[in-house]
Amino acid sequence: MPAERGSTDDELDLWLHVQAGDFDAAYAVATRLLIMSRDRVQCGRVEAVLGLMMQRSGLMADARDRFARAAELVGDSAPDRALVLAFGSLSSVLGGDLDRAEAEALEADRLGTASGVEIAVRQARTTLAAVHLGRGDLATALAEATDATSYGNEGVGQAEYRSTAHVVLAMALAELDRMDEAHAAIARGVALTQQEGDTGQLSWYLASQAMLHFLDGHWVDAHDEATRSVVCADRTGALAARPLAWGVAACVEGLRGDVATARRLIALARSHRLGPGAGLGEEWVALACAATTQDPRERYDALCDAWFRLRGMPSLLAWKVFAHPLVVLAMARGDRALAEVVSARVGEAADRAGTASARATALCCAATVAGDPVALAEGIDLLRTVGRPLPLAFGCVAAAQTALRGTDRVAALHEAAAVFHRLGATVWSAEVARLLVAVAVDDAPAAPGGPWHLLSPGETRVVRLAIQGLSNGRIAAELGTSPRTVQSQLATACRKCGVAGRVQLAGLFAAS
Repeated sequence: MPAERGSTDDELDLWLHVQAGDFDAAYAVATRLLIMSRDRVQCGRVEAVLGLMMQRSGLMADARDRFARAAELVGDSAPDRALVLAFGSLSSVLGGDLDRAEAEALEADRLGTASGVEIAVRQARTTLAAVHLGRGDLATALAEATDATSYGNEGVGQAEYRSTAHVVLAMALAELDRMDEAHAAIARGVALTQQEGDTGQLSWYLASQAMLHFLDGHWVDAHDEATRSVVCADRTGALAARPLAWGVAACVEGLRGDVATARRLIALARSHRLGPGAGLGEEWVALACAATTQDPRERYDALCDAWFRLRGMPSLLAWKVFAHPLVVLAMARGDRALAEVVSARVGEAADRAGTASARATALCCAATVAGDPVALAEGIDLLRTVGRPLPLAFGCVAAAQTALRGTDRVAALHEAAAVFHRLGATVWSAEVARLLVAVAVDDAPAAPGGPWHLLSPGETRVVRLAIQGLSNGRIAAELGTSPRTVQSQLATACRKCGVAGRVQLAGLFAAS
C-alpha cells in the first residue's frame, strides 16, 4: 500500500485547490486536516485558509471569525501570525473597517519582515494600498500597490496576494485618471492567473475590468466581462464579485432600454445577497435601479442607497458617475441638506485626490448647490478632458435644466445627445429629445396674432414635430407618448386653427 500522505502535503494541496478556485476540494482537505492534526499552529494556518475562502465567497463576517480563530491558534508563532494577519487584514478592508485593516497590515508587515515571510509582507502591503485608496490618498496607494506587484518570486500562495495587488493597482491608476494603465494592470493580473493557475481570482478581474470599461464608455466590453465574471464566480465559488458584475451589466441594460433584462439582473443580485449588509459592488446594483426607473422618487432613493453603500470607502470611481445627479435630484426635491452633505464630502475627497475627474465632480456638485452657472461650466469643461462620457452627458443635461439659457442650453443638450447616442443609452437619448422639444417651445419667439398662441404646450410640441415631416409614430417616440395621443392633439390643433388637415397645418405654421 502507498505510504500515507503527510500533513505538509495536504497543506500544499489545500493552497493549490484554493488558487484553482476548487473550493469544494479545498474544504474537504481543510476538514480532514482539522480532524487529524494535533498541531495547533497548523490548525491555525488551515483556519486562515478557510477564512480566505469565505472572504472570496463574500461571507465577510464568517471570514473575520475564522481569522480570529486562526490568530488564537497560531499564538506567538511570528511567521504564522504574520500570514494570518496579512490575509485577515483584507477582510477588514472589504468590511469597511480601514483603521483595523491598517493596524493588522502594519503588524503583519513587521512580523513578516522579521521572520522572512515574504508572502505576508506583500499581502500586507496590498492591504495598505487598499486602505490608502479607500481614504483617497492615491499617491501612497499607488506606491504600495506597485511595490506589492513588483515581487517576482513564484511559489504556493504567491498568486493569492499578487492577483489582489493587481486589482488594487488598477483601481489606483483609474482613480488617477490613468485608465489605459489601469486596463493594462488588469490584463497583467489576468495573465498571472493563467500562468499560476489562480483561476479563483478571475471573477474579480473580470468584474473590475467591466467597471472600468463602463466608466470609460466601452459598454459592449463591460457587459461581456460582467457576464463572464458571473459565470466564473458560479464555477469557482468566488461569489464576492457577483454584485459588482450583476450591477454593471444591469446598468448597461437599463440605460440601453432593456429594462426587463436589467430588472432580472437586479433581482438576481438582491436574491443572492450574502448577508444583511450585502457586499462590495452593491452600489452598482443601486445605480442599476436608478437606471431602470422613470420615477424621480425611486431614482432619488436608489442614488441615496448607492451613496450610503460607499460610506466606508470614499473612493471616487463610482461617485463620479452618480454624485452630481444625486445632488441635482436633491436640489430639485428641496432636500438641500443632503445635497450640501454630498457636495462637501465629494469636495473633501477631491482635495485629497487632486485629479481632474475628482475636481470636475466636485465643481459640478458645488455649482449645483450654489446655483453658479460659471462654476458648472468649468466643471463640465474639465469633464471633457478625463474620458468619463456618462458624467459629462449628465452634467450637460443638468446645466441645460438648471443654469443655461438660449443657444447655450441647446448646445449642451446636443452634446449630451451625442454622448448618449455613442453609448447607446436610448433611455437618456429619448429624455434629451423631449428636453430639446421643450426648449424649442420655451424659446419660441412670441408671435402676436399668430397661430401658436391658440395651442396648448402639448399641442405645440406635437405641431412643431409634425411640420418637420415626422410621422405620428416618430412623434410619439420622441415625446414618450402614444400615436393615438399624437393623432388626437393634431386633430385638436387643426380644429383650433381652422384648417382641414396636417398639410394645411404645416403650411400655416411654416409661414408664421
